[in-house]
Amino acid sequence: MNKVFRGIKLNEVKCRGCTQCMNKCPMAAIRLKNGKAVIYEDKCVDCGRCIEACIYNAYEGKRDTIDDIKKFKVKIAVPTVSVFSQFGDYVNPTVIKNAIKSLGFDDVFDTTYACDIASEIIKKEIKKVNKPAISISCPSVEKLIKTSFPALEENIVRVLTPIEISASLIRDEYIKRGYAIEEIGVFHIATCVAWKAMIDMHKNESKTRIDGIIPLSDIYLQLINNIKNNNEEGEKCELSYTGLSWSYPGGLSKSMNLSDYITVDGIENVKDVFEDLMKGKLNGVEFIEGHACYGGCLGGNFLIENAYNAKRITKKYYDEINSTYGVEDISDEYGNEFVKSLRYIKSNEKLAEDFLGAVKKMKEMNEIINNLPGTDCGLCGSPTCKAFAEDVVRGLANIEECRMIK
Repeated sequence: MNKVFRGIKLNEVKCRGCTQCMNKCPMAAIRLKNGKAVIYEDKCVDCGRCIEACIYNAYEGKRDTIDDIKKFKVKIAVPTVSVFSQFGDYVNPTVIKNAIKSLGFDDVFDTTYACDIASEIIKKEIKKVNKPAISISCPSVEKLIKTSFPALEENIVRVLTPIEISASLIRDEYIKRGYAIEEIGVFHIATCVAWKAMIDMHKNESKTRIDGIIPLSDIYLQLINNIKNNNEEGEKCELSYTGLSWSYPGGLSKSMNLSDYITVDGIENVKDVFEDLMKGKLNGVEFIEGHACYGGCLGGNFLIENAYNAKRITKKYYDEINSTYGVEDISDEYGNEFVKSLRYIKSNEKLAEDFLGAVKKMKEMNEIINNLPGTDCGLCGSPTCKAFAEDVVRGLANIEECRMIK
C-alpha cells in the first residue's frame, strides 16, 4: 500500500474541538470526532490554513532542525528565493549567504540559478501538454490536482521544482569532489509546510533527494542577528532577477515572457480556477501559475515578513542585480534530466469503484442533502451539510448525528 505523506501534524491534547480549523479548511478536509479534529488525508493538500486558523496552536508544520545537519560530513543549504525579502530593505546577498553558512553549513546554493534553468525547460515542456499548461512548482497545487482534479494531470508541466534541481546540481558537484552520496546532506530553508510532505515523498530518489527542511522562521533570529553584526559590503554575490521573481505570483510566467497566462494565489482561488477550467471557461489561456499561499512564496507560513512588503523588498533587488544567468541554450538531453514522473498522491476516496455504483451513491447523497436543513452549522462534526451527506454515504458518519433532524 502506498504511504500518504503529510506536512502537517495535529496535537490532540491542544485541540479544543472549537471548529475554527474545520470551518476555514478550503478543502473540507477536517472533521470533528469525539470532540477532536481529524484530518482526512485523502482531501488535505497541506495548504496550512488550519495552522493559521487554530488559536490553540494545535496544528504544526512538520520540520527538521538545524541539529539534523550534523549527521552529514558535507552540509549544504538550498534556501527559498524568498529568503532575500525577509531582512528589510536591500541587504547584500553575500551577507545573507554568510549568515546561513554561520549556522553550520559548508555551502549555500543559489536557487535563483535553478529557477532560470526551470524556466527554460518549462518553456519547452509547455508545448508537450494539454492547454492550458499548469505549473506544479507549488507542492500544494500538485496535491490539489491529484486529489481533486485528476482529469487535469495531462495539463501538468512535469518539471522538477527549482529546489529539486538545486539539490541535484549541488549533489553532483560534491560527488565530483570525491564525497560519497551518503556523506552529502542537502537541506531546504523552506517557506511553507507543503515542502515537508513533498520532500519526504522522494527521500529514496538519490540524486534529487533533499534530506530535510528547516523553516526560515525557526532560524530567523540567528540569521537577523548575524546580518546586523556583519552587514558590510562584501564581495558581490551573483543572483538572477528572473530567478528572484519566482517568489511572487506571476514571476514564473514573466520570466518566460508569456502573454496568455493566469496567475492565481490562495488555494481557494486556485481551486475555483481549476473548476472553471473543467467547465471549459478558460479558452485562450496558455498557462496557469498557481500558488497555495496568498502572495505566493512570499506568503508562506514559515516566513516572517508581511507578503506585500516582502514583494516591495524583492523588487529592490532588481535595481541592484539586473542580470540573469543566461541559460537559454539548454539542450533537450540536459533538460530531460529535470523532467519528472508524477509522484503518488492519494486521491479523494471514490463513492464507489464502478460507474453504476457511483451514480447510486450520488443519488443517495442528494436525497440526504435534500433532507438536511442546509444551515452548515457544523454540529454534526462536518463543515457543511454537503460534506456530512458525503460522509454518511461513505460510511464515515451516521444520519442521526445531524442534530437538526427531528
